[in-house]
Amino acid sequence: MSYLLLVSPWIYDFSAYDFWLKPIGLLALASALRQQGLKIKLVDFTDPFLVSDPNELARLKRRADGRGKFFAQELEKPEPLQTIPRRYKRYGLEPDFLKNLLGELPPPKAILIATTMTYWYQGYQETIKFLREIFKNSPVIVGGLYTTILPEHSQKNLQADYYCLGDYEQHLPALLKEILGEEINLNPPEKTGLALDLYPHLEYGVILTGRGCPFRCKYCLSWKLHPQLKRKPPEQVVEEITWQAKNLEVKNIAFYDDALFLEPEKHIIPILEGIVRKELNLKIHTPNGLHLKPISQELAKLMKKAGFATIRFGLETTNPERQKQLGAKASLNDLARALEYLEKAGYERREIGVYLLAGLPGQSPEEIEQDIKAVKRLGARPYLSEYSPIPQTELWEKAVEYARFPIEREPLFHNCSLLPCAHPELTPRKLTELKNLARD
Repeated sequence: MSYLLLVSPWIYDFSAYDFWLKPIGLLALASALRQQGLKIKLVDFTDPFLVSDPNELARLKRRADGRGKFFAQELEKPEPLQTIPRRYKRYGLEPDFLKNLLGELPPPKAILIATTMTYWYQGYQETIKFLREIFKNSPVIVGGLYTTILPEHSQKNLQADYYCLGDYEQHLPALLKEILGEEINLNPPEKTGLALDLYPHLEYGVILTGRGCPFRCKYCLSWKLHPQLKRKPPEQVVEEITWQAKNLEVKNIAFYDDALFLEPEKHIIPILEGIVRKELNLKIHTPNGLHLKPISQELAKLMKKAGFATIRFGLETTNPERQKQLGAKASLNDLARALEYLEKAGYERREIGVYLLAGLPGQSPEEIEQDIKAVKRLGARPYLSEYSPIPQTELWEKAVEYARFPIEREPLFHNCSLLPCAHPELTPRKLTELKNLARD
């Protein structure tokens, strides 16, 4: 059987958690490839449900909403991280288990591997090395965020056969033609959107209604990778969600858009009206920070009716000067107004999460503490999100200037958990104190 093998790789890090985490780009690609008549096999190296032993799964303590731990094995730290006093792990399934699983498959025509975080590149390295031992003659194509923003580093370190930089719709067809000898048109999938049915078991679904963001946040690269906001028609989004709810029998759906609430009358409002009309009885989660300014009383009521259960807004900071520096996306007044609308719609304020950035270049612990207290005074729950420096963003040069590590030479130091660009007084112990303050 001639087919393509799509792989979501291991994660190598100090910590990792399944916060409704699925390889959305790889799943969209799988749908597009199947739409062209190609046979696809997906193996997610982090998927705990590839293991059939219920006792093994039970120790992961998965939550009812789909979140939970990954299987993990402690490893020797790579040389650049030897001095970091934390345990380093491979998150995902054990190599012997995966070797048996993959060993039952015939050699694929090609193996496609998706990358995301720059500081996870060791996981990509080890995944490619592992796959080559099993499928010696299958060419490896690697693409995604890491390969796109650090092309030289990725091509030096990953040892793949082909590198797909940027949008796969534009660049992958030529690579596949060279390998397969046929024209491949990777138009966006018309119906299902994401090939989630390739998973053997699902506790939740994920949805991406569009790509791109009109905001120009200086710590983010989304607007550079996708300069124009391109969205699916609301009716198509409703059909995708309905398909996941009915065909895959999921009760939890996570939205992963960068700009879900922008122009709400044209987009999210008709989507939520469709969900309500279909009576899908879903719990909706938004792990990415939602924009505050578009919230209205109408939208808040629809969120409650449609089943929004996990609501996270992106505020980043309450400091007016730093807001201007980062992009002035939202203010404390916007949060206060949104909380009033949501409270009237039936939510308790403590149910509403607000992301605040910590570890920005030049940001003192006192400033972060003020941010936390300001959000708490309004009754919402603050969540600290550690800053990760990303090459090619507008904040990158400042990040290099303030960095505690050589971030320009070693992507492992981009890891947000290392607080790579933080104020000298923002130690790991101080960050823990601030997180406890946010939780209290």
